Amino acid sequence: MDNTLQKTQNGKRRINVSKGKEKTVGALFFVCAGLSVVAVFGIIAYILYASVPAFREYGFFQMLFGAKWNTERGEYGLLTMLVNTLVVTFGALLIGGTIGVFTAIFLVFWCPDRFHLRYEGKNRALRRIARAVNAINLRTVFDQVIKLLSGIPSVIFGYFGVSVICAMIKGMDVYGIGKGPLASALVLAIMIVPTIASLSKNALEAVPQSYFEGALALGNTKAQAVFRVVFPAARSGVVSALILGVGRAVGETMAVAMVSGGRVFFPEGLFTPVRTLTTNIAIEFADAGHAWDDPLRSALFASGFVLLLLALVVNLSLNLVPKEYKGKKGTKQLRGQGGEAVYRKKGLVPEILKYAAFFMAALVVAVLISIILFILINGIPHLSWSFLFGPSDFSHPSLLPAFISTGYVILISLAIALPVGIGAAIFLVEYAKPGSKLVKVIRTFVDTLAGVPSIVFGLFGNLFFCKIFGDTYSVVAGSFTMALIILPTIIRSTEESLIAVPASLREASYGLGAGKARTIFKVVLPSAFPGIATAAILAIGRIVGESAALIYTSGMLVTTEGSAVNPMNMGATLTVFLYMCWAEPNSYLGFNQAYATAVVLLLCTLILNFAVYLIQRRVQKKQKR
Repeated sequence: MDNTLQKTQNGKRRINVSKGKEKTVGALFFVCAGLSVVAVFGIIAYILYASVPAFREYGFFQMLFGAKWNTERGEYGLLTMLVNTLVVTFGALLIGGTIGVFTAIFLVFWCPDRFHLRYEGKNRALRRIARAVNAINLRTVFDQVIKLLSGIPSVIFGYFGVSVICAMIKGMDVYGIGKGPLASALVLAIMIVPTIASLSKNALEAVPQSYFEGALALGNTKAQAVFRVVFPAARSGVVSALILGVGRAVGETMAVAMVSGGRVFFPEGLFTPVRTLTTNIAIEFADAGHAWDDPLRSALFASGFVLLLLALVVNLSLNLVPKEYKGKKGTKQLRGQGGEAVYRKKGLVPEILKYAAFFMAALVVAVLISIILFILINGIPHLSWSFLFGPSDFSHPSLLPAFISTGYVILISLAIALPVGIGAAIFLVEYAKPGSKLVKVIRTFVDTLAGVPSIVFGLFGNLFFCKIFGDTYSVVAGSFTMALIILPTIIRSTEESLIAVPASLREASYGLGAGKARTIFKVVLPSAFPGIATAAILAIGRIVGESAALIYTSGMLVTTEGSAVNPMNMGATLTVFLYMCWAEPNSYLGFNQAYATAVVLLLCTLILNFAVYLIQRRVQKKQKR
């Protein structure tokens, strides 16, 4: 149709968009989707570009397999840090993977929906309490516990590791500090449990119910049905969850830097001070020069390039995991020599595994409660109005500059990432052919971008955005870097929301004469608004909790002397301020200020998680109607 005005039956005017404008809108959405591909190639190219002087001087394989790192002697071998990274990651996967998978099993099969308290007395208050307790949905509460654990900033986990985990195990350490591979693995295990538990839960719930019911009908106990039938059928999803957990552990920086010890040693024991690839960058970057061919600077970018390659290998290995469940292979072990199904009504191993699931779930709750109590007990006594909103200088710092910087980063990052992410999701769902190679390529790059370690984003932002915005650290540079980090979250969440919009709404709009673009903006996007709002809240949570990428882009300024109010200048966000309390302690900045800041971050995490819960609950009620 031509771009003309027409009157409808009720007299209102309607605009019909021309085919030319439809193609222009579609091309714009395609550009948004292609930005994720450009971002991945841009990050790889720029990090490699900055690594060229080191690789040219020392050789790629000499650096990769060199065991010595000594900046004074000009020795830049990465093998020690690479081995430490793999050892710590394997330990975290062994501990956190086990806890996460068993927690998911408990949540799906044994977590009760309600309490069943009975009170038949005459006390009205006790009856009301019993009714209120029985009204609590335990499954929803436990699900929120996992989400809350995933939203806690990594720096808080680092403080918990230094103050609690290292203190608990330092009695077994000959060095008397408790830092090393064991402490690092334990902290990382806690951090990857929510990712593994959530994705494993989805995989278990995706197994057809007939598998479970059929196993019970053939004489299996519930534990046997779960561990011998359902869990093998869900193993591809569980393996994918474990791989994503590995990607999360490989890229973690700040928490590991606080508990690893920071020494360039091979891991000779559980308590040997070690240094991973990420902590190596965090420790040495402040001493590097700004020249392109500075040896230390180039060697650190080379460390980032090796870390990026490792993360890409981990994320691309997800494509090797089968996506479909194969029931025959999952139940093959249940058949005897004659081909008949063999089930035992009594089995010790499944029952042991069942109680292991109970124990792991209780352990997750205990860890979360411990972290919350640790933060509140240590932080609340040091909260004050002057610390929160008072003037800030180097002698009496407050959180006011951090609030301002965090607000700037949130606003600028969302202003960039939301339109691009929504446009990319619209192209993938509304314009691209379902199942096409183009869609698969774009989604692969979106997932790859999501798997890039945050410190690599920080190196890229330092190399690219800081150069663009005045060749120095600035809040704007940090905001553009964060826009890249949150872009995959917005794309995937918006995509799922658009897919959930009923096709009948689109067909009705087309039937009334509306074009594709008008249908998208007037029908599809308003229907998907709750999901888009959830994506925005999740992105804000990621921004609030990020530290590694912002340290090397927005900087660490804690004063309000005219600088923090200008986004073109440096500014420390809340998590960066929290990290500064550990990295640069002095008479005015230390653990007391850190714990008080952690309370503020914890409250932010609680508010954001509650907002997501309310939106999801509203959507569920709307779908039921």
